[in-house]
Amino acid sequence: MDETVANLPQEEIKAEVINLSGGIIDTVEAETVHITQGGANRIVASQVELRQGGAAAIHGEIIQVHHGAVIAVRGGEVLLEDGSAGAVMADELCMTGSRVGVAIAGQVDMENSNTVILLAREVHGSVETVLDTRGALLAGLVSGVCVGLVLSVFKMLTRRR
Repeated sequence: MDETVANLPQEEIKAEVINLSGGIIDTVEAETVHITQGGANRIVASQVELRQGGAAAIHGEIIQVHHGAVIAVRGGEVLLEDGSAGAVMADELCMTGSRVGVAIAGQVDMENSNTVILLAREVHGSVETVLDTRGALLAGLVSGVCVGLVLSVFKMLTRRR
């Protein structure tokens, strides 16, 4: 079953292959999804290709985002080309000219890209990140100690009254 959608607002679409050009869909469930200059709230598919579009959440095996934006991505292989994402969890992440807030991956290939937080087993390419794995652990430890101290002081102050 092949389904093509163009410029029609839809709530939910389920099909084997979905091609969307210039429209917005709430939920997409398919084997293969191609979106050009459109968007979706939630995409669940084996293969996803998003060109000049946006999505709130994508879950799939092979995900490609070209000149697009996504809030959350979970996939086996994720390719971001001149795109941005809030959070990415992937087995393999390839970024070219892209920005990601939080990236968690087994293997990361970066080219002219940056992240705020990067947690990865293996990283290839030049890395621009605010927090790497060691920095994230240190920041978590320091913030935990600070919160503990503030709570202890607050508890001591409330006992005396």
